[in-house]
Amino acid sequence: MAMYYYASKLSAVACGARCKQSVSQRNRRRGSGRRSVGGSCSEDDEKDDDNDDNDTTDHFTTTKSSSSQLDSDPKTIHGTSTQPPEVACENPPPSLANAALGPGGVMYSNGNAVSGPLDSLIDLLMPAKCDEFDKDYVFSFLLSSRLFVRPHELLGRLLSSVPDHEPLDRLVGLLGMWTKTFPYDFRDEKIMCHVKHIVARCANTELGDRVSDLLCALLNRLTDLEHHEEELRACQSNTDDTDMKWTSASQLAQLLCRIERKLAKHVGPEEFLQCNRNVLNKQDGTSNSTQNGTPGNQDPKKTCNLETYLDWSARLRLLAANEILQCDGITERSRIVEMWSGVAQYCLLVGNYNSATAILESLDATPVARLTGTWSKLSSTSQQLDCMQKHAEGCGDLWHKQTESSAEGGTFGNKIKHPKQKSSTHISTKVKSSDWVVIPVFADIVRLALIAREDCLTKFPNGHLNVAAFDRLAAVVGAFTRHMSEVSAPLPAVGEFESLWRHMQRCNLLNESDLLLASFDCEPPTASEKLNYNIV
Repeated sequence: MAMYYYASKLSAVACGARCKQSVSQRNRRRGSGRRSVGGSCSEDDEKDDDNDDNDTTDHFTTTKSSSSQLDSDPKTIHGTSTQPPEVACENPPPSLANAALGPGGVMYSNGNAVSGPLDSLIDLLMPAKCDEFDKDYVFSFLLSSRLFVRPHELLGRLLSSVPDHEPLDRLVGLLGMWTKTFPYDFRDEKIMCHVKHIVARCANTELGDRVSDLLCALLNRLTDLEHHEEELRACQSNTDDTDMKWTSASQLAQLLCRIERKLAKHVGPEEFLQCNRNVLNKQDGTSNSTQNGTPGNQDPKKTCNLETYLDWSARLRLLAANEILQCDGITERSRIVEMWSGVAQYCLLVGNYNSATAILESLDATPVARLTGTWSKLSSTSQQLDCMQKHAEGCGDLWHKQTESSAEGGTFGNKIKHPKQKSSTHISTKVKSSDWVVIPVFADIVRLALIAREDCLTKFPNGHLNVAAFDRLAAVVGAFTRHMSEVSAPLPAVGEFESLWRHMQRCNLLNESDLLLASFDCEPPTASEKLNYNIV
């Protein structure tokens, strides 16, 4: 019963298609030589860039084709990672043999910077004219350059490069993009010292109001983060440990979707660079005793949204198994198994692959899967799991965008070609378009980012930074963070969030080994199991 594999596979295809779309858009914008040697931004480029910025339907999309692997150019030096992911971005880094040398020693291919020394790449952040900003390059470089230069050092160098008598219009334009895409950088007092100097130099000039507006927007983003962190702390410090009453599978699934959205939207793109190398150990159920610091030349991590989200996913997997194995009697256990399989089915129907995968992994784990007596009493779960498998194996209509179904005036569920199910299945196959939200398996995104990060850390023999690797990492991270910030699913009410989150944090969850012992208490081990687990 490895249905979780299919949910994970669907999520991987969704991520891969979205990353490809991100790279394709970047190449279209750069195709006319925006950053070509000695080139300038044409009017067509500006119009194309504006059209892309105004695109409000930039969601994860999917295809039926198999996912491509993370290809690499033979002339590119890679890090220590040896296991390529199933999904990655298209267009491997161009061969340096075909690249042209530009000003400052930067190498270009097809108008794109592919490598160069750090100082020259920093100069590219601020073009000669304010309307020539390459937003893709700015995001890519600000994301990965922190492996080699701290954000406050970078802003200090940019500020000192502009003489006192010159206006800071270019730096203010860059600062506007910086505060919008990486607001968490500005929780650091060191970088805020440079911001204060920028404010002082822009005072009593036409840039004053512009700086004030971007700082107000930054304050709102940081205030939202602080409120989120306060909620998490309040849930963890509350000692009340009341039992949760699961009303229905669909209502629990809807709450899971809203909480997933809340946790995912607060993950900053820079957190994929700052996270510990062993961050996935708990998710994989392995030990996390070895603590590695943040990679490269980085300050200590100041946010923990990425780790919080991974911890949520791991605890959700444990919660489902604990709820099942702590039941008294086969009848009650079978009811809880059926309830959780219904939650997984609803999550899969609306595109919440992170919750669906966590629950299906729990159902497929040995402590639950071995309960043959419990599974024999189930009435409809086998049909539900069969339905999930059929969806995962190629239900093409499942992948229509939410906006497409809304524009045609129908509900998303009516457009899906569902397999026939018996009436005993208690999850409706009709899903409102407003409920449709793609939430990929977060651990898969982190794995992709960590592999791409290793490439970014490795320099070329001449000391150049691998900008092509920066772009690949930016495609993965940017696709996820932008998508989750645009998802229209409602956030949970404070009370709903606190109740479920507090229950998951405070309840006594058995670990993987204890779950197996609890499973043997539910149904005695067979002769073969006694032999395999050395049970006397």
